[in-house]
Amino acid sequence: MVVVIVLIVQYSAPKSAQVGYAAPDFQINTINHDHTVALQDYDESFIIVNLWASWCDQCKDNFPSLEKLDNKYGDEQLKVLAVNVDSLEFNDHGVSAFLQEQSYSMSFLQSNELFEESYPYLTGIPTTYFIDEDHIIIDAISGELNPNGIVQKIEHYFEYRNE
Repeated sequence: MVVVIVLIVQYSAPKSAQVGYAAPDFQINTINHDHTVALQDYDESFIIVNLWASWCDQCKDNFPSLEKLDNKYGDEQLKVLAVNVDSLEFNDHGVSAFLQEQSYSMSFLQSNELFEESYPYLTGIPTTYFIDEDHIIIDAISGELNPNGIVQKIEHYFEYRNE
């Protein structure tokens, strides 16, 4: 009976990221391709997955708020993953130059085909997924993030979780 229930849940779960469901696993490289990152690397951490492109000014406007959150909570509690979706071939498109000009400490990753199938844009980019410690997607936002709203959302989540 338990096996049947597990199979039903496994095959009825969506194949792409959806609020209220388990986040699809992924394996993607860092921008400089020096190592691979996977969802399970962040067990017990709240994860913010931000899809962005180098040509998107609205995407870049999100980085200061995301960086502030990444620094405030640290790797143990929260991890921000900024996933570049410029090109599956990664023809750079100014990504390296942009990142060299900045001093962000959050993780910058390069998308791949499987990742983009699992984590689609909602209505375009930027798209941001919020994944809790149990790897459940608790929210998804398309467009520029409200800096105060995003901080309040995360702080409220951590307060609620610690009660």
